[in-house]
Amino acid sequence: MKKFKLLYEPSSEQFYIMLLAPGTEMLFKVDQTNPIMISRVIEHAFFKDHHERGKVVAEMEEFAKKEIEKLQDGF
Repeated sequence: MKKFKLLYEPSSEQFYIMLLAPGTEMLFKVDQTNPIMISRVIEHAFFKDHHERGKVVAEMEEFAKKEIEKLQDGF
């Protein structure tokens, strides 16, 4: 079961998105101005092919975008 988490690191004022799933640990930095732009920090995962990885990264981008929008709407 995939579990996404949006994390905030106060000292650098930076958001991160983490994916935890069996056999998969991924941590990506979220771009502050464009939340669908994420960059890899840590990636420990085995995928069948690059299409599967691309699908997971797209899911992470969408999750980050939705969560950042929720935070912005709250202010």
